Amino acid sequence: MSASPLAIELRAIPNPFRSGITRDAWDPDWVDVPEIHAAASSRVCREATAARTSGGGCGMLVFGEPGSGKTHLLNRVRRWCVEEGALFAGFRLQCGPQTMWRHMRREFARNLLRRLADGETQMDRLLALAEAGGREPHDYSLARVVERWREGRLLHECEAWLRGERLPEAALRALGIADTSPEEEEEAEDEARRVLKELIALAAPAPVVLALDQVEALQADPQDARGLAALGSAAAALRDESPNLVLVTCVQTSFLPRLHEVVLRADMDRMGEVRLELLPLEEHQAESVLRARLDAEPAMRMNPRRGEQPLWPFTNYAVRHLLMKGSPVTPRQLIAEARRLFEQLRGENGRGRSPGAFLHSKLRERIEQAREAAATEGNEFLLDGLRRLMPLAGWSAVEPRPKGIDLLLEREGRRVAVVVFNRARLHGAAQRLRKIRMAAPAGTVRLVRAAALPVSASAAKTREELAKLEAEGARLARLPAETLAALEACRTLLADAAAGDLHNDGETLGLEFVEQWLRDNLPEELASVADGFESGAAEPAGLLDEVVELLRAVKVISVEDAAARLGAGIEEVRRCADQGEDAVAAVGTPARVLFERRGA
Repeated sequence: MSASPLAIELRAIPNPFRSGITRDAWDPDWVDVPEIHAAASSRVCREATAARTSGGGCGMLVFGEPGSGKTHLLNRVRRWCVEEGALFAGFRLQCGPQTMWRHMRREFARNLLRRLADGETQMDRLLALAEAGGREPHDYSLARVVERWREGRLLHECEAWLRGERLPEAALRALGIADTSPEEEEEAEDEARRVLKELIALAAPAPVVLALDQVEALQADPQDARGLAALGSAAAALRDESPNLVLVTCVQTSFLPRLHEVVLRADMDRMGEVRLELLPLEEHQAESVLRARLDAEPAMRMNPRRGEQPLWPFTNYAVRHLLMKGSPVTPRQLIAEARRLFEQLRGENGRGRSPGAFLHSKLRERIEQAREAAATEGNEFLLDGLRRLMPLAGWSAVEPRPKGIDLLLEREGRRVAVVVFNRARLHGAAQRLRKIRMAAPAGTVRLVRAAALPVSASAAKTREELAKLEAEGARLARLPAETLAALEACRTLLADAAAGDLHNDGETLGLEFVEQWLRDNLPEELASVADGFESGAAEPAGLLDEVVELLRAVKVISVEDAAARLGAGIEEVRRCADQGEDAVAAVGTPARVLFERRGA
């Protein structure tokens, strides 16, 4: 059967609805429809203006159905901020309760460091505002970083410090900062809170709009209240301590009762002084969304047919009964239905993938993204990934946990104490390991570290404490790059599902569905991590570190020579090389020659 003239014509035109919806508040492909949620965006901008003129700030709670346009709204507010001289930061709360302030500091800094259209960063604008107002940081380290930034020196190191990354001693000396890295998580959180508060204060009286999205993702499971309670406390503290701050918290309408149940009433009042509901689209609004999408595609914008029929190739009947199906819809649903209808008009089936096929493709895509983008070191993302992954393997989190233990897990009556030990720099590590020996039975302790991060021979006290823990039954689990990438992919999938932001052709995939799919399709490397926690099987840490450090010194060596120099067996060295594949490459089967893996 031959294609219709309409199908032939449309096949030459890219589908204007192929790109879905706004990805984040900085999405450059954003297509605005001013009348959608105009009252809500205007209210946020009015509160920001009031914060500039009269001070006091505001806490705003924005809620709606999944796909109702929260991110679209934030993109509009962000553009207003850039034009009006306000600062904007918007990010997802994909973190655990004990790392919330560090997460907010890092993501706030990333927003400040984004390059704007004029070539400046928001950090440049922040420091210009501070200089105009005669304000300087009270925190000594932040003051030194600001000084170097103004000088145009050590900008890479300044950016890393602002994000909360731990810098080498040489970089700290160059910045003029003493090495005062916090040893305890509470101290690290206090430092992050202090830096975030000071950065916001430097901009005053200019307003700072801080938008927190994916509140639902703070829960690792429906019974986990700690993240939401921590959010309430953090939101109240930010409001009380930052008179130029407009704090926007985004949440699904269905999640509001849970938020009220967990968050203290006083904190909730500070978070939601103003409440804005994002309603589904009425018919005239839906037509505006469709028209804007059609106009954004040049081939559709210039098509003469649209002079008489603005929504061509759609008819009024199709909009009302096929796209809206007789009732209000969210922008996400409307765009997904329009994509399918456009494909059908081209003679294609318009059917999307099954939910399972979609998740399989999305998981592989995110593993690739994580493999390319993720840094080897860092505790926060690794900890958040483990707290989301382990319940899928039958482990449940236990509270309270001993001081210094990141996760206390239980499965079938057996407990393990998980410690994320993934910093390249080992400042204070020996002292922390000693405290862990006193906090929990050593036989239950599982230390987690990237395989590419050796414990240097120069860190003699740390290695000594590790050896004592291992002798008493503790195990150091070395996670290769492939495992870290899979963990990061699962972490973000679960967080997006919890927040209602994971959707397949407009259909929201709920957390329970995604959890069950991952249980049935968990990548093999992650299943082995969960099982390894229970068995505690691991190669002794010291020899692997010695192999990695030897290769960093000599670059290439035979297995026999490496074994002789390290005083170990040849097979032991080969097993360590397999385990440390992120940093060690080998020639031969079995390995005969070892060399340093490039980029490790």
